[in-house]
Parts: sequence; structure tokens; C-alpha cells
Amino acid sequence: MTSRPDGVSITEQQLLAGACAAFRSSTRIYRAKPVVPSRFGLEADSAIQFDIDGKKLVMPVQVASRASRPDILLASSRLKSARVDGRPVMLVASYVDPELAAHLIDSDIPFLDAAGNAFIRAREATIMIVGRPRLVWAIGARATRSTTSKGLQVMFALATQPGLASEPYRKIAEVSGAALSTVNQVIDDLLSRGLLATRRTGQRIFPDWRKYVDEWVSLYPARLRPRLAMSRYTSTTPDWWRSFDFLKFDARLAGEAAADLVTQELKAARVTIYAQHNLGADFLKEARLRPAPDGDVEVLASFWREPAEYGWDASASLPVVHPLLVYADLIASGDSRNLSVAKDIYERYLENLHA
Repeated sequence: MTSRPDGVSITEQQLLAGACAAFRSSTRIYRAKPVVPSRFGLEADSAIQFDIDGKKLVMPVQVASRASRPDILLASSRLKSARVDGRPVMLVASYVDPELAAHLIDSDIPFLDAAGNAFIRAREATIMIVGRPRLVWAIGARATRSTTSKGLQVMFALATQPGLASEPYRKIAEVSGAALSTVNQVIDDLLSRGLLATRRTGQRIFPDWRKYVDEWVSLYPARLRPRLAMSRYTSTTPDWWRSFDFLKFDARLAGEAAADLVTQELKAARVTIYAQHNLGADFLKEARLRPAPDGDVEVLASFWREPAEYGWDASASLPVVHPLLVYADLIASGDSRNLSVAKDIYERYLENLHA
């Protein structure tokens, strides 16, 4: 009987086993199995042992149990230079489509999925299998109250407003804009899933802040963001947004433009704006924008309440949304340029936000 890897949930254990079985099926002649990493001197949560032409290859792995593109991109952005005892960390996911596979291969990140797609480049062997179709994979993100659109709205407020997690439910409802009953259910759900914890003093904390961020960032593009779309425009003046007075119109920059403005490390190709209300004729005239279904300027509805803390160590008047939202939009874009800047934003502005 195969031992359960240290620190791996049941869902992740099932995905590891399924991916190993798919590898055996797709290669026909090679074998793979989950193993306990500590038995091989590896300081990792999980590992896979490959048997290739009589050679044993043990690789530390990171499991992306969600099947969403942002979740896989998020994991891959961290694995680009990751090493455990000198070995690259393999990404294991339920499915890696050909486009994602190309991105991972170009980044030299080994991967394995439950459909049998794989990339391994090691001294022992080189294996590349891509293009196998997605299988019906029973393991997925369980729908819970905190993963609904309103739940994500509450999670965002808890993450971005200092001390809010320990406030009474009524205060959390007021700040997040969610109903009191929703807040009650969301907090209970977060506590049951270990994304929040309560100290003896009654203070609520984030026991694993990175896991909390990953949860929100992976779900936001599919479960909340589509509900926020308002309009698209095309601009007539390059870089018009750099000196534009967004706060005059109760609007803020996000995505590439916000990252460009704050870090000066990215040349923005698209402009994302969050606004508290529909931007009217005065805004369009001053910004010199015209409606265009496929335009490079996207306007979405703000889903948080003012006044709010925006979490940058720059000028308070900087017209940008919270770094968590900038980070999420950069990850969701899937652009390799954006993933690098997203990593920098996480390390500078998010990593120690709830240390």
C-alpha cells in the first residue's frame, strides 16, 4: 500500500494518485507513484517516484488541486526557480492544456496532470507529453459559502482592512457590503476550513496567510470578476492614464496600469479601471475614450466600500486599488510579463500584510 505523503490533504492525495496512474497509461512502459518525501531526504510536502527504464527518479511536487488556469499560473510563477535539495519542483494539476504546457516547458517547470500530460527533463530521462484531452475529474473545488461571489467580497474585506477579521459580524457586514447572515456563514466556513483561526483572546487571525491569498486569487477571476464588468473603451491618446485624475470620478486603476504606475517595472498594454458608478460623458470626454467591445480599457464595478485602506507604502493619493486586487488581475491575465511583476508585488506589499 502506498504511503500517504506528509502534509497532503485527501483531495491532493487523490490527485497525486490519479496523475501517477495517468502517467503509467500515457507512457505505457513507465511507472510513477506518490511517496513520502522525508524517506528520500526531501523537505517537501509531497513527492513522486518515477521508474523509467530501470532508473529511479524522485521529484518533490507542488499540487494545484484546483483546475483553474489562474491557480495553475499562480503555482507555476512560484516554481520557476524553486528547488528542493537542488531538484526542481514538479507541478501536479488536474489538467494542463497545450497553451499552459508551452508556458511551463518554456519556463523549464516539470509538470504532470491527471490526463497523462507530462514534462520531465532530468539527468535520468527527458519526457514530454502534451495535447492529451481533459478527463472528467471528480475532484474539484467544493462549493462553500466563502467561495461564492458574496463570500469572496467578504474575504477581500477581511484581507485588506486591518483588524476587520476580529470585529463583530455586524461591523464586517457594514465594511464588506454583505448581509449579516452572509458574513456569519462565511466566517464559520473560513474557520472550519482553517483559513481563519480564533485565539483564546477571541482575536481572529490568518493561520496561513499565503493559502488565504491563493484561495481568493484563484477564485476571483471566475466567481466574482465576471459580475463586475461594466464597459470597454479604446483610447485615442497613449499613456493618457498616467496623469489622469481618476479619484475625481471615484475610480482607481488596477492590473497592468496600476503595476506600471507603482513599480515602473511593466509597460502596460491594457488599462483596468474599477469605478464606484458608471463613468459618464464627462469622464469619456476628459479621458478621450470611445466605446469599443474589444477595447484596451476595461471598466469594472468596485465591490468594496469606501473609505478603505489601500495598503501601498506610496502616496495616499495614488489612484490604484489594493495590491491584492492588482496581484489577482495580473495573475489572471496569464501574461508571463505580468506573472513576474505579480511575484514582486506579492513580496513587497502582500507577504507580510498579516504576518
